[in-house]
Amino acid sequence: MRDLEIGLLRALVATAECGSVSAAAGRLARTQAAVSMQLRRLEDDLGVKLLKRGPRGMDLTEAGHVLLPYAQKILGLSASARRALSDGGPHGPVRFGMTEDIAVGSLPKALQRFAAACPDVALDLTVAESVALSQKLSLGLIDVAIGDPAEISAVPVLTWRMPLKWVAARGFVVPDQEPLPLITFDGICTWDRKMTGALNEIARPWRTVLTSASLSSIQSAIEAGLGVAVLLDVSIRHDTMKVLGTADGMPPAPLVEFGLFVGEGKELSSGAIGTLWEFVSDELQVSPDRRVPAV
Repeated sequence: MRDLEIGLLRALVATAECGSVSAAAGRLARTQAAVSMQLRRLEDDLGVKLLKRGPRGMDLTEAGHVLLPYAQKILGLSASARRALSDGGPHGPVRFGMTEDIAVGSLPKALQRFAAACPDVALDLTVAESVALSQKLSLGLIDVAIGDPAEISAVPVLTWRMPLKWVAARGFVVPDQEPLPLITFDGICTWDRKMTGALNEIARPWRTVLTSASLSSIQSAIEAGLGVAVLLDVSIRHDTMKVLGTADGMPPAPLVEFGLFVGEGKELSSGAIGTLWEFVSDELQVSPDRRVPAV
């Protein structure tokens, strides 16, 4: 019985977590054709179909679901072995804070890979608004955080921009004559100012129909057809929501800025924090072209 090739398993894990071969190719820094060939080789080696095309991209078959946790564990053990031999491996606690919009989507999978690769690191997670993260950073209650630089009273290690998208329910009809119904986030939120500012620039009338501090409530309100909101792509439920564009009379969706903050006395280059950021930045695709100068 032949051993499984770790490179082929990495292609499977990346495709399963990213949802498409093209996205997996971006994560692995390979061409789409090369990743597709690796997946075919793995299927041929095992004699089973591992992936199938679904309405939202590539889905795992029953055999794929069986293999995936083994593949993730193998990759985690491989990374852990390399770190143990190189520098003893990262260890100790890491207290990581993030906003809810960052915490959703595929980031939990990145944290799962980190936990598998670094079993000696105790990861303590906090999901809160940027203002609350700012307070926790200043009090030394968290070591590293991702949030809105405009709401965190600290200097970010680096910042990057991500695009928002106008989102509505699949059956929602954008009104022609009446003000556009908006679903907004409660409290201090730069997203809302950007959203209404974009509408004001094209003189598009609008009215707020619902305000909530919960992302899940915002998503439910969108699905119920109550109005339009702006979301990051990772927060869009594509089976029940649609993205609106210029053809729907919408202005270009704004960009939002995120910052990476490290607590006083902590360093991004330190073992556990630096390794965590490697996994998180890879999942968020924080590439150099997305970064902007930190202020």
